[in-house]
Amino acid sequence: MIKLQALTTYLLERQLVAAEQLDSWTEQVTLELVWKPDVGGMHMANMRYRAAIMLERFADHPARLMALVGSWLENHDPDRDRHELPAPLFDVEMLDSDLADVDITLEFVEPQYLAEDPAGEIEAFGKTWAFVPFDLWVAEQGEVGRGGR
Repeated sequence: MIKLQALTTYLLERQLVAAEQLDSWTEQVTLELVWKPDVGGMHMANMRYRAAIMLERFADHPARLMALVGSWLENHDPDRDRHELPAPLFDVEMLDSDLADVDITLEFVEPQYLAEDPAGEIEAFGKTWAFVPFDLWVAEQGEVGRGGR
């Protein structure tokens, strides 16, 4: 649930509310098994979950909060369309003319990877594997050489 942790940290850093007024948690976690060899290991599954973020006594403009969440998603969750994830849902309950409780609901998909490890505890395909946090690095530039150059 790395994405929820990162988004929560991002929102806390924006000081939208005091830290004790912001809470986040996960709901409805599902695991879609993939079992596909990948760079440096095995793409075991995709974990899909609903994330909930609650801001109490929010006194800023709701559109600012929406823009911050939207920009974070654009920069840190580029595969949302590929996974057909719904748009974030904002439930704003006005407490008075200046304060609101805001509940944000989002869905995330995070790949889960294994690395082959003789001492690993996970057995699959006649091998043993270990769970490893995995960051997939994709080359943005490169050169194609010919004749050993």
